[in-house]
Amino acid sequence: MKSGIYESTLTTSVGNLGKGTILINRNLFVGADALHFYRGEIDRRDGELTVLMEVTRHNYAAESPLGREPIFTLNWSGTSLGDESFKLSCEPGGSGIRIYASGTLLKAFE
Repeated sequence: MKSGIYESTLTTSVGNLGKGTILINRNLFVGADALHFYRGEIDRRDGELTVLMEVTRHNYAAESPLGREPIFTLNWSGTSLGDESFKLSCEPGGSGIRIYASGTLLKAFE
């Protein structure tokens, strides 16, 4: 995957979470959506991705399928689809739901 800014779509096994923006710079993964900030580190091996991510809730005005915890960790796994897109999924402990994230490169870093 190229370093750059990605548009992401977040869904769950129980519905749509919405869109967000992700910045990927080498192995750093930083993003946000309407309810959360995301910070993580990407491990890449032969097109397979894992991302250990800390999530911080910044908006409590709406319900989140991820719960009301202010800070928690997610362990994502998935694949890089060429240099400009990815698909990830995870299942937060005790939630009973699966979360899916897909990303498409909007602007690569020079």
